[in-house]
Amino acid sequence: MRAHDVIIVGGGPVGCFLGASLAERGFDVLIIEEHAEIGNPVCCAGIVGAAGLNAIGIKRGDWVLNELRGAIFYPPSLEPFTINRGKVEALVIDRAAFDRDLAMRAAEEGASFLMRTKCVDVKFDECVRVKAIGASGKQEIRSRLCIGADGPASVVARRAGLLKSTQAINAAQLEVFSAEASDIAELYFGRDFAPGFFAWIVKAGDVARVGLGTTEGAALQKLFRFIKSHPIASRKINGRKVIHFTSGPIPQPMTRKIYSDRVLLVGDAAGHIKPLTGGGLFVGLSCARLAADVAVRALENEPTAEALREYEKEFKKRFGNELSVTLRAQRAFQRMSDAELDKIFKIFAREDIRELIMERGDFDFHGDLVKALLRRGITLLPSLGLGWLLKSFKTF
Repeated sequence: MRAHDVIIVGGGPVGCFLGASLAERGFDVLIIEEHAEIGNPVCCAGIVGAAGLNAIGIKRGDWVLNELRGAIFYPPSLEPFTINRGKVEALVIDRAAFDRDLAMRAAEEGASFLMRTKCVDVKFDECVRVKAIGASGKQEIRSRLCIGADGPASVVARRAGLLKSTQAINAAQLEVFSAEASDIAELYFGRDFAPGFFAWIVKAGDVARVGLGTTEGAALQKLFRFIKSHPIASRKINGRKVIHFTSGPIPQPMTRKIYSDRVLLVGDAAGHIKPLTGGGLFVGLSCARLAADVAVRALENEPTAEALREYEKEFKKRFGNELSVTLRAQRAFQRMSDAELDKIFKIFAREDIRELIMERGDFDFHGDLVKALLRRGITLLPSLGLGWLLKSFKTF
C-alpha cells in the first residue's frame, strides 16, 4: 500500500491552508474531512483582523461580508464604552465561503481530499496508520506524517497522547435576519449571562451573528436567555427569525503538546486561540505556516519528534510571550465580579486610559496593551482599591 507523505485530519481553514503550502512544495498530501461539505457546520463569529490576514498572505475575497471599525462594550452597569479609531480593524467573513476558498487552493496545488470520512483511530510506529470510516466502509491509510487539524476534541491529539486537558469555554451562536448596517461590534459582559467570557452581536451581510461564551453551564441555554432578557440586546434581536444556530467548545491555549513522533497539531486541535477573545483564525493560520516550514525540513529524512521539535520552538518565539500574558489576564478577568468589571470599564473610559488603549491596542496581539495597563496599575489604586489590585497582580 502506497503511503502519502502527509495526512491532514480536518478540512477546516487551517488544515486546508497548511495542505496547500505542503502540496505546493511537491508533497503528496491527503486531507480527510468527516463532513460532506467544506465549511459546514461551523461555530465561529467569523472575525479576522484585516492586518493579520494580510500578514499571513491571504488576499481579501468575496467572502468578506462586513468591515469593522470599532467596538462598543456593555459592562454589567450597561454604561457603554466605545473604541473607534476610524479605520478598518477587522473583517467579518462568510466562514463557509472562506473555508471553500482555501480548500480550492489546496486542491489546485495538488492536495487530495477524502470527504465524508471520519478518522476513528491513529497508530504511530514505522509510519502513521490512520483508521477511517466513510462511504466506502472502513479503511486504513498510511503516511509518513500526520497533522491533526481536527478541532478541540482532536482524535489525532488524543491518540498521540498530546492532550493534557479538555478545559474549554462553551460557546453558542445563532444568526438572525437584520437589515441594519453596522461597522461596530457589540460586546456584552456580566455573570448573569456570560460568566467567564462575554456575548456578542456582529453584523454579517443580511444577518446578525449573536453569540455567547461561558465557563459555567450550557452556552446555548444562556444564549437564549441573553436574547430574551438582556436589557439592551433583547430590544435589538428578540423575536427576530432565527436562521440557524451552532455550538461548540473554544479550547484553552497551552493545554496540549503540539508535536511528537510523526505528528503535528494545528488550529483548534493545538489550542491555537487568542485567550481574551477566543478567536482562532489568525493564530491558527500563522502557526500553519510555521508547521509547513518545519514539516518540509523534517520530511527530508524522517519526521521524528527531534526533527519536529522546531515547530514548538518557532511557536513559542512567535506567540509564547503573547499567550503567557493574555492567559494571565484571562484568568484575572474570569474571577472578576460584576462590580469589579464595572470599575474596570469606568477606568477604561478615562481619557488617559482611553488614549493608551487607542495607542497600544492591536486586534490580533493583546499582550502589549495588557502590560501597558498593568504598568499604569499604581496610578489606578484609588479607583480600583488595593485589595483588588493585589489580587490581580497575584495572577501575574
